[in-house]
Amino acid sequence: MKKEVKKFSGIIPPSITIFDAKGEIDREKTKKFIKYLIAEGVHGIFIAGSTGEASLMTMEQRREIIDIGVEATSGKVPLLAGTGHNSTRIAVELSKYAQDAGADAVVALLPHYPRPSDEGLYQHYKAVAQAVDIPLLVYSWPGQYGYSMSPEMVARLAKDGYIQGIKDTHEDIDHTAEIIRLTKGEITILEGYESKILPALCLGADGSICTIGNLIPAEVVAIYNLFKSGKIEQAKEKQLAIFPLINLLATRHDSQLLKDSIKLLGHDVGDALMPASKVPSDIIEKVKAELKKLGKLK
Repeated sequence: MKKEVKKFSGIIPPSITIFDAKGEIDREKTKKFIKYLIAEGVHGIFIAGSTGEASLMTMEQRREIIDIGVEATSGKVPLLAGTGHNSTRIAVELSKYAQDAGADAVVALLPHYPRPSDEGLYQHYKAVAQAVDIPLLVYSWPGQYGYSMSPEMVARLAKDGYIQGIKDTHEDIDHTAEIIRLTKGEITILEGYESKILPALCLGADGSICTIGNLIPAEVVAIYNLFKSGKIEQAKEKQLAIFPLINLLATRHDSQLLKDSIKLLGHDVGDALMPASKVPSDIIEKVKAELKKLGKLK
């Protein structure tokens, strides 16, 4: 039996995880930051994603961060929990845990090492979907995983009732557009690149899971809200205004630059886990300058 489709929309930041000096999760600081994002108007929270450094966590921490996300959101906004893993067995285990903990949906990255065949990929998501009753969304990011889920595979899994959405972090927006076309708006489509929020919305996407939503949540939320209000010109101005900051953050793939940038705004978010490394001071100064232009710093 197919699950009833539950769609998610708006700006859903992939929340950072705050660690102490020993690499353990700081529960209270992490909850405080998530509550801050909610207060800024975000439409949901994605916990344990790439930005949240889930791939560097122990299994115990993977479960702990899900619990923290559920506690922090407290039903105020939907909580999407990252439960992906290269091992189907572990992805199923984490997804079951997230459902039992109270998450509203699970988001599972593409298993990429070893890279599965198309049939293996299909069976992976089928197994996860059949293990839980809450919605399952795919997380496709070819820049990180080395390949992407084809629009045809997304449509097949959606038609068969195994997935109810996708975070499509694809540099070519044509890829996302084709998914939207093939699935006819019946599943949740979330853009992964903050530079493409408005274009994706115009094509029919439901929203965005964007890293920069941790740093300037209100500004990114404004793009979505203006679009939904039909104020496309103002939304365009907001989208273009954040491009320089987007480009700066894109110079690093770990979470250290993001966390250093958030610290500039007065939040105590600690450092990223190794193998993240120190960010050159000139990059920090450039971020500071962009935040001043956006009115976030004096």
